[in-house]
Amino acid sequence: MKKLVALGLLGCLGVAQALSIEVGGGPQVEHYRGWIQYKGNTVDIKKDLHLKDRTKYFLYLNLKHHAKLLFIPLPDVKFEYIRVNSDGTGTVNRTFTIGGVSFTVNDRVYTKFRFHQYDTLFYYTPLKLKVAKASWGFGVKVIDFYEKVTSLTTGKSESKSATVPLPYLYLGLKAKVPYLHASVEGKGIRAGGNYFYEWLAKAGVDYTFKKRFTVSLDGGYRYQRYRVDDVSDVSADVRMKGPFAALSLKVSF
Repeated sequence: MKKLVALGLLGCLGVAQALSIEVGGGPQVEHYRGWIQYKGNTVDIKKDLHLKDRTKYFLYLNLKHHAKLLFIPLPDVKFEYIRVNSDGTGTVNRTFTIGGVSFTVNDRVYTKFRFHQYDTLFYYTPLKLKVAKASWGFGVKVIDFYEKVTSLTTGKSESKSATVPLPYLYLGLKAKVPYLHASVEGKGIRAGGNYFYEWLAKAGVDYTFKKRFTVSLDGGYRYQRYRVDDVSDVSADVRMKGPFAALSLKVSF
Protein backbone atom coordinates (compact mmCIF):
# COMPACT_ATOMS: atom_id res chain seq x y z
CA MET A 1 0.00 0.00 0.00
CA LYS A 2 2.82 2.41 0.91
CA LYS A 3 4.50 1.68 -2.42
CA LEU A 4 1.29 2.49 -4.29
CA VAL A 5 0.94 5.79 -2.42
CA ALA A 6 4.55 6.67 -3.15
CA LEU A 7 4.13 5.84 -6.83
CA GLY A 8 1.00 7.99 -6.93
CA LEU A 9 2.81 10.94 -5.40
CA LEU A 10 5.68 10.55 -7.84
CA GLY A 11 3.22 10.48 -10.71
CA CYS A 12 1.52 13.67 -9.52
CA LEU A 13 4.79 15.45 -8.99
CA GLY A 14 6.24 14.15 -12.23
CA VAL A 15 9.76 13.55 -10.94
CA ALA A 16 12.28 14.74 -13.49
CA GLN A 17 13.81 12.17 -15.79
CA ALA A 18 16.51 14.64 -16.86
CA LEU A 19 18.18 17.64 -15.28
CA SER A 20 20.85 20.10 -16.35
CA ILE A 21 22.55 22.73 -14.22
CA GLU A 22 24.46 25.56 -15.86
CA VAL A 23 26.55 28.17 -14.05
CA GLY A 24 28.31 31.04 -15.74
CA GLY A 25 29.30 34.65 -15.73
CA GLY A 26 31.78 37.19 -16.92
CA PRO A 27 32.64 40.87 -17.41
CA GLN A 28 29.98 43.39 -18.49
CA VAL A 29 30.90 46.78 -19.94
CA GLU A 30 28.43 49.43 -18.75
CA HIS A 31 27.96 52.69 -20.66
CA TYR A 32 25.52 55.01 -18.85
CA ARG A 33 23.26 57.55 -20.51
CA GLY A 34 20.10 59.42 -19.48
CA TRP A 35 18.72 61.67 -16.76
CA ILE A 36 17.26 61.57 -13.23
CA GLN A 37 14.93 63.96 -11.44
CA TYR A 38 14.29 63.88 -7.67
CA LYS A 39 12.31 66.77 -6.12
CA GLY A 40 14.07 69.27 -8.35
CA ASN A 41 15.54 69.67 -11.81
CA THR A 42 16.24 67.10 -14.47
CA VAL A 43 19.95 66.26 -14.28
CA ASP A 44 22.04 64.46 -16.86
CA ILE A 45 23.89 61.52 -15.31
CA LYS A 46 26.95 62.14 -17.47
CA LYS A 47 27.13 65.92 -17.97
CA ASP A 48 25.81 67.00 -14.55
CA LEU A 49 26.58 64.06 -12.25
CA HIS A 50 29.78 62.95 -14.05
CA LEU A 51 29.14 59.21 -13.74
CA LYS A 52 31.92 57.18 -15.33
CA ASP A 53 31.40 54.16 -17.58
CA ARG A 54 32.53 50.99 -15.83
CA THR A 55 33.21 47.32 -16.43
CA LYS A 56 31.60 45.11 -13.78
CA TYR A 57 30.29 41.54 -13.98
CA PHE A 58 27.27 39.27 -14.04
CA LEU A 59 26.59 35.74 -12.76
CA TYR A 60 23.82 33.27 -13.53
CA LEU A 61 22.45 29.85 -12.65
CA ASN A 62 20.19 28.04 -15.14
CA LEU A 63 18.13 24.97 -14.14
CA LYS A 64 16.42 22.85 -16.80
CA HIS A 65 14.29 19.81 -16.02
CA HIS A 66 11.21 17.81 -17.05
CA ALA A 67 9.31 17.96 -13.76
CA LYS A 68 5.53 18.18 -13.65
CA LEU A 69 2.95 19.06 -11.02
CA LEU A 70 -0.35 17.18 -11.43
CA PHE A 71 0.86 16.32 -14.94
CA ILE A 72 1.37 20.02 -15.79
CA PRO A 73 4.93 20.82 -16.91
CA LEU A 74 6.79 23.15 -14.56
CA PRO A 75 8.89 25.96 -16.07
CA ASP A 76 12.66 25.96 -16.18
CA VAL A 77 14.29 28.57 -13.94
CA LYS A 78 17.16 30.99 -14.41
CA PHE A 79 18.67 33.25 -11.73
CA GLU A 80 20.92 36.15 -12.69
CA TYR A 81 22.79 38.87 -10.83
CA ILE A 82 24.16 41.94 -12.61
CA ARG A 83 26.42 44.24 -10.64
CA VAL A 84 25.93 47.86 -11.70
CA ASN A 85 27.63 50.65 -9.80
CA SER A 86 29.69 53.70 -10.63
CA ASP A 87 30.86 57.02 -9.28
CA GLY A 88 32.39 60.19 -10.60
CA THR A 89 33.72 63.62 -9.73
CA GLY A 90 33.40 66.78 -11.78
CA THR A 91 32.60 70.48 -11.95
CA VAL A 92 29.02 71.75 -12.18
CA ASN A 93 28.45 73.86 -15.30
CA ARG A 94 24.83 74.82 -14.54
CA THR A 95 22.73 75.28 -11.40
CA PHE A 96 20.36 72.44 -10.49
CA THR A 97 18.52 71.06 -7.46
CA ILE A 98 18.30 67.49 -6.21
CA GLY A 99 16.00 66.91 -3.25
CA GLY A 100 16.50 69.86 -0.94
CA VAL A 101 20.04 70.70 -2.07
CA SER A 102 21.07 73.16 -4.78
CA PHE A 103 24.30 72.71 -6.71
CA THR A 104 25.63 75.86 -8.35
CA VAL A 105 28.01 76.62 -11.19
CA ASN A 106 31.65 75.73 -10.45
CA ASP A 107 30.76 73.50 -7.49
CA ARG A 108 32.79 70.31 -7.39
CA VAL A 109 30.45 67.32 -7.01
CA TYR A 110 30.96 63.65 -6.22
CA THR A 111 28.26 61.17 -7.28
CA LYS A 112 27.85 57.57 -6.13
CA PHE A 113 25.46 55.35 -8.11
CA ARG A 114 24.25 51.78 -7.53
CA PHE A 115 21.79 49.81 -9.69
CA HIS A 116 22.30 46.13 -8.78
CA GLN A 117 19.89 43.71 -10.47
CA TYR A 118 18.55 40.40 -9.14
CA ASP A 119 16.65 38.48 -11.82
CA THR A 120 14.43 35.39 -11.51
CA LEU A 121 13.05 34.00 -14.77
CA PHE A 122 10.53 31.17 -15.26
CA TYR A 123 10.38 29.97 -18.87
CA TYR A 124 9.15 27.27 -21.20
CA THR A 125 10.64 26.07 -24.49
CA PRO A 126 7.68 24.88 -26.58
CA LEU A 127 9.59 24.86 -29.89
CA LYS A 128 12.54 22.49 -30.03
CA LEU A 129 13.96 21.76 -33.44
CA LYS A 130 17.26 20.14 -34.30
CA VAL A 131 19.02 23.45 -34.91
CA ALA A 132 16.71 26.00 -33.25
CA LYS A 133 14.70 26.62 -30.08
CA ALA A 134 12.16 29.24 -29.03
CA SER A 135 11.34 30.08 -25.41
CA TRP A 136 8.87 32.32 -23.64
CA GLY A 137 8.28 33.09 -19.98
CA PHE A 138 7.83 35.61 -17.23
CA GLY A 139 10.01 36.88 -14.42
CA VAL A 140 10.81 39.50 -11.85
CA LYS A 141 13.82 41.81 -11.83
CA VAL A 142 14.53 43.41 -8.44
CA ILE A 143 16.50 46.67 -8.62
CA ASP A 144 18.64 47.73 -5.66
CA PHE A 145 18.94 51.47 -6.36
CA TYR A 146 21.01 54.08 -4.55
CA GLU A 147 22.27 57.51 -5.56
CA LYS A 148 24.10 60.11 -3.53
CA VAL A 149 25.31 63.49 -4.80
CA THR A 150 27.70 65.51 -2.64
CA SER A 151 28.99 69.01 -3.15
CA LEU A 152 32.70 68.93 -2.34
CA THR A 153 32.55 72.72 -2.25
CA THR A 154 29.84 73.16 0.40
CA GLY A 155 29.78 69.70 1.99
CA LYS A 156 26.02 69.36 1.40
CA SER A 157 24.63 66.14 -0.03
CA GLU A 158 21.37 64.49 -1.10
CA SER A 159 20.66 60.78 -1.48
CA LYS A 160 17.87 58.45 -2.55
CA SER A 161 17.54 54.68 -2.24
CA ALA A 162 14.85 52.20 -3.26
CA THR A 163 14.24 48.51 -3.86
CA VAL A 164 12.00 48.12 -6.91
CA PRO A 165 10.52 44.82 -8.20
CA LEU A 166 9.79 44.83 -11.94
CA PRO A 167 7.72 41.97 -13.39
CA TYR A 168 8.28 41.30 -17.08
CA LEU A 169 7.60 39.06 -20.08
CA TYR A 170 10.37 37.15 -21.82
CA LEU A 171 11.10 35.81 -25.30
CA GLY A 172 14.22 33.99 -26.47
CA LEU A 173 15.44 32.41 -29.72
CA LYS A 174 18.48 30.16 -30.05
CA ALA A 175 20.20 28.49 -32.99
CA LYS A 176 22.76 25.75 -32.57
CA VAL A 177 25.02 23.57 -34.69
CA PRO A 178 27.90 21.39 -33.50
CA TYR A 179 30.37 23.51 -31.50
CA LEU A 180 28.61 26.81 -32.32
CA HIS A 181 25.52 28.64 -31.07
CA ALA A 182 23.84 32.06 -31.24
CA SER A 183 20.84 33.55 -29.46
CA VAL A 184 18.78 36.68 -28.91
CA GLU A 185 16.66 37.46 -25.83
CA GLY A 186 14.20 40.17 -24.90
CA LYS A 187 12.52 41.20 -21.62
CA GLY A 188 10.14 44.02 -20.88
CA ILE A 189 6.93 45.50 -19.54
CA ARG A 190 5.01 48.78 -19.76
CA ALA A 191 2.54 50.31 -17.30
CA GLY A 192 1.35 53.82 -18.11
CA GLY A 193 4.34 56.11 -18.45
CA ASN A 194 6.64 53.58 -16.78
CA TYR A 195 8.43 50.87 -18.69
CA PHE A 196 11.60 48.87 -18.90
CA TYR A 197 13.06 46.64 -21.55
CA GLU A 198 16.23 44.71 -22.13
CA TRP A 199 17.61 42.84 -25.09
CA LEU A 200 20.82 40.96 -25.66
CA ALA A 201 22.42 39.09 -28.51
CA LYS A 202 25.27 36.65 -28.14
CA ALA A 203 27.20 33.96 -29.98
CA GLY A 204 29.77 31.46 -28.86
CA VAL A 205 31.46 28.10 -29.01
CA ASP A 206 30.91 25.05 -26.86
CA TYR A 207 32.62 21.74 -26.22
CA THR A 208 31.03 18.65 -24.66
CA PHE A 209 33.08 15.97 -22.97
CA LYS A 210 32.19 12.75 -21.20
CA LYS A 211 28.64 13.29 -22.57
CA ARG A 212 27.65 15.19 -19.41
CA PHE A 213 29.79 18.29 -19.29
CA THR A 214 29.62 21.25 -21.67
CA VAL A 215 31.92 24.27 -21.52
CA SER A 216 30.84 27.40 -23.42
CA LEU A 217 32.54 30.68 -24.22
CA ASP A 218 30.30 33.55 -25.36
CA GLY A 219 30.53 37.13 -26.48
CA GLY A 220 27.60 39.47 -26.84
CA TYR A 221 25.94 42.84 -26.33
CA ARG A 222 23.31 43.93 -23.78
CA TYR A 223 21.03 47.00 -23.85
CA GLN A 224 18.72 48.12 -21.02
CA ARG A 225 16.37 51.08 -20.69
CA TYR A 226 14.39 52.15 -17.59
CA ARG A 227 11.74 54.87 -17.77
CA VAL A 228 10.13 56.03 -14.52
CA ASP A 229 7.45 58.72 -14.30
CA ASP A 230 7.12 60.21 -10.79
CA VAL A 231 7.43 57.06 -8.65
CA SER A 232 8.27 57.93 -5.02
CA ASP A 233 9.13 61.47 -6.22
CA VAL A 234 11.60 60.07 -8.76
CA SER A 235 11.44 60.41 -12.53
CA ALA A 236 14.17 58.98 -14.73
CA ASP A 237 15.15 57.75 -18.15
CA VAL A 238 18.30 55.68 -17.76
CA ARG A 239 20.03 53.57 -20.40
CA MET A 240 22.82 51.07 -19.86
CA LYS A 241 24.54 49.24 -22.69
CA GLY A 242 27.73 47.48 -23.58
CA PRO A 243 29.43 44.27 -24.69
CA PHE A 244 29.98 41.30 -22.40
CA ALA A 245 31.77 37.97 -22.29
CA ALA A 246 30.78 34.81 -20.45
CA LEU A 247 32.28 31.47 -19.53
CA SER A 248 29.89 28.71 -18.44
CA LEU A 249 29.78 25.06 -17.44
CA LYS A 250 26.71 22.86 -17.89
CA VAL A 251 26.30 19.49 -16.22
CA SER A 252 23.58 17.10 -17.43
CA PHE A 253 22.18 14.27 -15.34
